[in-house]
Amino acid sequence: MSALSIPTQKSDLTLGWLNAALFNKDGEIDGPIQNVEVETIGTGVGLVGGLYRCSLSYAPADTFEPSSVVVKIRSDDPKSLKVAKTFLLYQKEVAFYHDIAPSTPIVVPKLHHCAFDPSSHDFVLVLEDLDRLDVPNQLIGGSEEQGRIAIRHAARLHARFWNKVNEPPLKGYFSLVAPSFTVKIHVGFHNSVAKVLDVFAQQLSPVAKDLIKTFGNNLAGHYHEMAQGPRTLTHGDYRLDNMFFGHGDDPELVVIDWQTNGIGVGMADVAYFMAGSLDPNVRQSIERDAIADYHEITSAEGGATWSLDECWQAYRQAFVAAMTVPVIAAGELSLDNERAFELVQTGIRRMNAALEQLDVEEFMPHRRSIFSFAGFQSTLANQMARFVPTGNP
Repeated sequence: MSALSIPTQKSDLTLGWLNAALFNKDGEIDGPIQNVEVETIGTGVGLVGGLYRCSLSYAPADTFEPSSVVVKIRSDDPKSLKVAKTFLLYQKEVAFYHDIAPSTPIVVPKLHHCAFDPSSHDFVLVLEDLDRLDVPNQLIGGSEEQGRIAIRHAARLHARFWNKVNEPPLKGYFSLVAPSFTVKIHVGFHNSVAKVLDVFAQQLSPVAKDLIKTFGNNLAGHYHEMAQGPRTLTHGDYRLDNMFFGHGDDPELVVIDWQTNGIGVGMADVAYFMAGSLDPNVRQSIERDAIADYHEITSAEGGATWSLDECWQAYRQAFVAAMTVPVIAAGELSLDNERAFELVQTGIRRMNAALEQLDVEEFMPHRRSIFSFAGFQSTLANQMARFVPTGNP
């Protein structure tokens, strides 16, 4: 993409580097930016990366844009960096912005520059600064209106690629349900269960604890079975902290942080958002209408062939998979930052409420025969988990 060096720390975001990244892609450092101020943003929000705002000043006689950009680079925490490498988080986000974003109906930040080094997994994204838009507080939870907006936009994203994953631009793209990937997810989840049940015991009911333990032994096979249905492009971490809401002439919604994007089951995005980003009372008040909107949009714009009752059943079933992100985050990522810990704790508590209120136990995967492909996958993943140190998938 560019021969320009990839910054790995805040001090690398120099005047020369930004001039080259924004105005001179051939590596020349001379440019119109005369001064840059770099501040750390998103502490405790982005758990697997460094996030910085660069405020830019230009020569008085010149009128250049942008006045500021947001730069995203790799994490400096070894544990989080290990997770990023294992699940290809940096590679996938650069690939999304470079190759997929132009085809999506959902609005994302404008890309100014990106690069990824496959040998070190160093990466950089220079993106549009969205500070003019409103960012809800994940810990407080979204409003009913924000919840409905988020689900409508998820539906449009999923409808655009509904059962078109073998066509450009998704042909050959990262799959979240391929055996090679789901086994990694299974190992990470399986080895996170003990820590989650210990550290977050007060947030989990006996029913939820049993569901998490059961899912931990059967995840790979369950994902295999889910993948037999419709697939589409999914965000993978569809939550309030990754959303900016507009007003006036601004876009209604802009979605960021595409590190976990890939080909998967669309309803997993929906269940994950509803369980993790909304207070349980807000979720319950809108979920029937929100799922009806999702059904209408995916049917009309994506050609989905399902009844509203089948869509509702898929929503409830997806809560089994929606456990994946909060459990792995709780077990595998560094939660030394106070807000990061609160974020995971709140997500676990809300997930617990959803698991009980929607009675998802009937969808919980049970151990399949080892002679079935789903059973073989789970058995293999469980054996692999025995040789992977806890905390390092």
